[in-house]
Amino acid sequence: MMDVVKMPTRADRIRLVASKEFHDCLRSRWLLFGTALFAILGTAVFFGTAALGGSLDYQPLSTVINSLLSLTVFLLPLLALLLSYDAFVGEAESGTLLLMLTYPIDRVDWLLGKAMGQGAAIFCALGGGFAFMALVEAFLPVPYAMTELLASLSMLLVSGWLLGLVFMLAGFCVSLVVQSKAQALAFLLLIWFVLVLLYDLALLVAAVAGADLLSREMLTILMLVNPASLFRLFNQADLGILTFDVPPKAVLLGIQLIWIAVLFFVARRLLAGRRF
Repeated sequence: MMDVVKMPTRADRIRLVASKEFHDCLRSRWLLFGTALFAILGTAVFFGTAALGGSLDYQPLSTVINSLLSLTVFLLPLLALLLSYDAFVGEAESGTLLLMLTYPIDRVDWLLGKAMGQGAAIFCALGGGFAFMALVEAFLPVPYAMTELLASLSMLLVSGWLLGLVFMLAGFCVSLVVQSKAQALAFLLLIWFVLVLLYDLALLVAAVAGADLLSREMLTILMLVNPASLFRLFNQADLGILTFDVPPKAVLLGIQLIWIAVLFFVARRLLAGRRF
């Protein structure tokens, strides 16, 4: 009797694409580089904040975590964009995209697999980097309670991962629109520059110049619509260092999830309508 060949299920196809994307991150050393970057960054913040006064005087944990998130909000979106900018246009240029489309994989499954694989790489890079800070706490005389450190790092990990997913999906959308990797990289660097660097500066100028026109509530709303500013607000609210009221943390996380859902829907529509 002939053996019946079992066709792969949808979950199998998605897992296959996700595994391929994750192993690509390993082969390209992106995962190693990202993990090492956040490990070095966390260690530098640990001891750099302590040495600011000229002697090794450790600052409160809230100050350390706030310094870490201030650096993370600049680097993490950039790393996510560098990971995803060529997700589709790069494969189109190399010719592997047409080969992938001949496989019995639905385009939505393909997109979901890419998102899961690269999203897992972002999570591992963040988690591995922040876990190194826990190792420093365990083996060196750093005066922070392990439970408090892990709680703060867990919040930073979850919110940072969501921020990375937002910019990763933004990279997918741009990669599906442009015709070359150079165009995708240039456009995404512009997005990073505006959202991460210029946006808060523009709000500060607007708050000072238009103090009589912009209320605190309006400024808060303007901060909530930017994923990078939202990341700052969530973690600073968790640390209790904000001087104004913001929505509950669950609402802030919900807004970030809405960004992820909207960008995934946009990427899905772009992928379904693009002719390769």
